[in-house]
Amino acid sequence: MSISGLSMASARRLDSTLRMHPGCPACASHYIGMENRHMTRLLLVDDEPVILEDLASFLEHMAGVEKVYTAASGPEAVELIEQFPIDIIVTDIRMPGMSGLELCEYAKVNWTMTQCILLSGYAEFEYAQQALKSQAAAYLLKPVKKDELSETIRLVMGKVREKWEEIGSNRKARQTLRSHLSVLKAKLLLDLLKGKRFPPQRLAEELDKLEIAFSEGGRAALLMLRVENRFLDYDEHSISLFEFAVVNIAEEVLGEHFDVWACKDDYQYIVFLLSLKAGSPASPTSVRKLLERLACQLQIHVSAYLDGSISVLVSDDEPFPAHTPELYQKALQLFRQLPGSEQEHMIRLWDQLPYTPMRSLQRLYEPPTVLQLMEARRWPDAHRRLDDIFAELSGEGLDTSEHLAEVFFALSNAYSCIVHVNGLQLANVLGDHFAMMTNTSLLRSTKQLRSWSADALQRIEHCIRRETRETPGTFVQQVHQYIERHLAEDVSLQALGSHMHLHPAYISAMYKQETGENLSDYIYRYRMDKARYLLRTSKSKIYEIAAQIGYQYTPYFTKLFKNHFGMTPQEYRESANRA
Repeated sequence: MSISGLSMASARRLDSTLRMHPGCPACASHYIGMENRHMTRLLLVDDEPVILEDLASFLEHMAGVEKVYTAASGPEAVELIEQFPIDIIVTDIRMPGMSGLELCEYAKVNWTMTQCILLSGYAEFEYAQQALKSQAAAYLLKPVKKDELSETIRLVMGKVREKWEEIGSNRKARQTLRSHLSVLKAKLLLDLLKGKRFPPQRLAEELDKLEIAFSEGGRAALLMLRVENRFLDYDEHSISLFEFAVVNIAEEVLGEHFDVWACKDDYQYIVFLLSLKAGSPASPTSVRKLLERLACQLQIHVSAYLDGSISVLVSDDEPFPAHTPELYQKALQLFRQLPGSEQEHMIRLWDQLPYTPMRSLQRLYEPPTVLQLMEARRWPDAHRRLDDIFAELSGEGLDTSEHLAEVFFALSNAYSCIVHVNGLQLANVLGDHFAMMTNTSLLRSTKQLRSWSADALQRIEHCIRRETRETPGTFVQQVHQYIERHLAEDVSLQALGSHMHLHPAYISAMYKQETGENLSDYIYRYRMDKARYLLRTSKSKIYEIAAQIGYQYTPYFTKLFKNHFGMTPQEYRESANRA
C-alpha cells in the first residue's frame, strides 16, 4: 500500500494525473513523446564486431540520426529497446540465441512503432518470406552497400515520421474531444444543479451522448468541496491546476463505488454527483457510512499529495434529477455560512444542523460610510474604514462567503458611485481591477477581497486627486470631521465658524459651492443615517439615541425619523431585528 491507503497502481496513476494537465504548456513539457522528436534513433544488431563498428561509425554522421546504439545479440538488443526509445532496428537475420526474425517479431508485438530492416547473406526465398510475415520495413542482402543502406534507412525514417505525425494529430484530436466532452458534461450538471428541467427523452439523449452513467429515476448523492488555505492566494491558473488535481484524486477515491460526475459552480465550489455502482452496499445506512469514509479519505489524500486542505459536504442519495437542485441549494446555503477561517470541515447534510442566523456587519454601514468619506475627499479615513471592515470580518469569524459577497457588492456600488459622480469611467480608473468586479474568485478569501478593495480605492483616490487637483485638508473634510465629533453638541454654523475662524455665512456659501448641497441638509441626513445605524446595532433606548445625535426632545426626533424613513424608530428597530 502507498500513503493513505491508495494501492501502488492507483498511486502511480494519480502521480501521472498530478503531473499532466491537458492543455497546460508547463505540464506538456514533461511529455517526451516520439512524435515531438525530429531525429531518429537507430539500433544496429550484428554478431560481427568489425561490421558493427564500421556501420555504426558511418551511420552516426547521417543526416536526421540522433543516436546509434549497437548490440552483438538479440537478447542484448532487447535490453536496449526496453531502456531507450528506438525508431529503427537494423539487424542481421542469422544470430545465435535469438534470430533477427525473432527480434523483429518481438518488436512488432511490444513496440509497434519500431521499424525493422533485415540483413542477410543468404539470398533465399524462405528468409524473404519470413521477413514479409514479420512485417519488416526492408530486406537487404549482405554484403550491403553503405549508400544502399543509408537510402533504405532514409525511406524508413520518412515512414516512421509520417506515422508519428498521424498519431500526434490523433492524440491532439482525442485530447480536444475529451476536453470538450468534459466541458459539456460540467455544463449539463451545472444546469441540473440550478434547476433546469429537461424532457425525459431529451435528458436521456444528453446523458447517452456525453457518456454519463446516470439515468432519470436513479439515485444520486451530492458531494461539495471548498478549496482552502494557501492555494486561495495563488493566481487563477495555479488554482485551476490544484482544482484539476483535486478532481482527479476525488475520481480515484470515489470511483470504486460510484460513477462520478463533476463540475465547478458559479461560487467556486467543486460539486460532484455520485451514482452508486452495482454491487456496492445499497442500504441508506451503508451508503451514508461509505460516503463519510470516502469523504474523509479524500481530505487525507489532498493533504498528503497536494499539501492542501478542503472542506467536504456530503448528502444522502436522492432521486435524480428531481431532488438534485434541492440538495445543491441546501449544500450551498451551509457552505456560504461557513467562515473561511474554519477549515477542513466535514458536513453531513443528513444531520439536523442548528439554524444559525446571519450576523450583521457593523463597520460597513457605520456613518460616515466609505462612500461618504470618499465624497468628502477624506481618503486616509476611507482607507482606515476599509481596515476596520476587514478586521471585523477576520476577527469575529464573519469571513463567510455570504459576508464577503455583502462587502464586495457594497464597496463595488460605492466605487461606481464616486467614479461616476466625478464624471469618470470605471474601466479607465480601475484598469485591470475593473474586470475583477465580475469575477467571483474575489469571494474566495478575505485576503483577496481586501487586496482588491484597497488597490481599487487607491486608484480612485489617485484619479480624483489628479482630475480635481485636490490638496490634502480640504474645507469640506474639516466641516465633516467637526460634525462627526460634535454631533451630540452644537453643530450650528455659529459653532463651526468659531471653530474654523470663519464667518458662518462664508462657511454656508463655500460648502454649497463645493458639494452642491446645503450644510443643513447634510447634517440632517447624517443624523438620520447615524440614528438608523444605532437602532440596528445597539441596545440604547430611543431617547438615548436621540441625545447621541443631537436631539434632546425625543418626540421631535421620532417625528423627523418617521418623515425620513416612513416608520417610527421603534418600528424600524423591530423590523431590523426580524430581518
